[in-house]
Amino acid sequence: MTVALTIILILCVLGVLHTYVIYPFLTIRRALPQVERDWNEPIPTADWPPVYVLMAVHNEEAVLREKMESLLTQDYRGQLNFLIGSDNSSDATNDILREYQQRESRLSPTLFTSRQGKPAIINQLAHQAGPEGVYIITDASVMLRPDTITELVQPMLRDEQLAVVDTTMVQTGGTATGIGAAETEYIDREVQLKRAEGMLYGTMIGPFGGCYALRAAAFRPVPDRFLVDDFYLCMSAYELGYRGISSPTAIVEESVGQHIHEEFRRKVRISSGNWQNLIRFRSLWWFPTKSKLAWSFFSHKVLRWWTPFLLLIGALAWLGLALCTGNHWVWLSFTVLSGLVLTGALADVLLSDAGIHVSALRKLRYFLAMNVALLVGFYRYLTGISTNVWQPSNRH
Repeated sequence: MTVALTIILILCVLGVLHTYVIYPFLTIRRALPQVERDWNEPIPTADWPPVYVLMAVHNEEAVLREKMESLLTQDYRGQLNFLIGSDNSSDATNDILREYQQRESRLSPTLFTSRQGKPAIINQLAHQAGPEGVYIITDASVMLRPDTITELVQPMLRDEQLAVVDTTMVQTGGTATGIGAAETEYIDREVQLKRAEGMLYGTMIGPFGGCYALRAAAFRPVPDRFLVDDFYLCMSAYELGYRGISSPTAIVEESVGQHIHEEFRRKVRISSGNWQNLIRFRSLWWFPTKSKLAWSFFSHKVLRWWTPFLLLIGALAWLGLALCTGNHWVWLSFTVLSGLVLTGALADVLLSDAGIHVSALRKLRYFLAMNVALLVGFYRYLTGISTNVWQPSNRH
């Protein structure tokens, strides 16, 4: 029993370390020279394909004007059209879209009178666009730079098997008073890892849903009640044999979330959708060593989504070792570590209420909260997902 518990504990610890430390470190380190070399290669001259910007919005009056200006000032040299679906918005979103439609012939808004959900709207907008060219799928809260679309499409001119190109997300507005700094650090690390995966293997594991390019030929409609459409569309493209990368020169900006309760709600929703995709694309990761895609998928996402379970199982194995061996050092180490983690999280809550912000404690609380969100999302997945309508995050 002692040997079995020890093995379980070691495997759980290694699983968490692999997905958060070992895999990111080794992948990023291996990719650095290749990233610099590949992105300095000249882009061959070619006809620019038609581009269709697909965007689902719901009550986005706070950011929609700024978003529209960032779209209309794009320097893309080919045909550029904007297909926007308003998901039964009840604020001034529809009025803003009508206003821009009067002055911009390339804009085609669709104003839905009942809630559809983002994936359903993207499906309908893609049908309107047709099967040719490139889709830019983006959110209202994500602002593009003038060359963002050009930088997203350029790599596809070089490689016909490239179907997914992600942007480089720059988080703005992060402060020490909320979770913004911890969220920004996490996103920056994810940007580096996804870029490295793309350069090494052509298997960038899931774009940031705020803005990315998808070759129209690789689009497959998102199933009903699926929550995380960007990950589904990316993995569907890989199933068809396409590749995906993250572009360091296609830059977008978004205000970082500051409120842990709102980020928790968002992570719960994403977690539920993650489990949908985990089961749907199980054939892509089930044997992690069978391909580069399987290894990336398993190391980057599967173990990450399993982390709360690994932590719980590891804690139970540690506790079991203490009971089986009666060794007071095992008891002491378990008690001390558990106490430090819980005390640190509680201390961050109390200190933040007093206006004191300690970076290490905030990161610990953020890590724990996001893993609890993964557990809650898993529970909601098990109990059934009846709708995929959403409320935009208050990041403005």
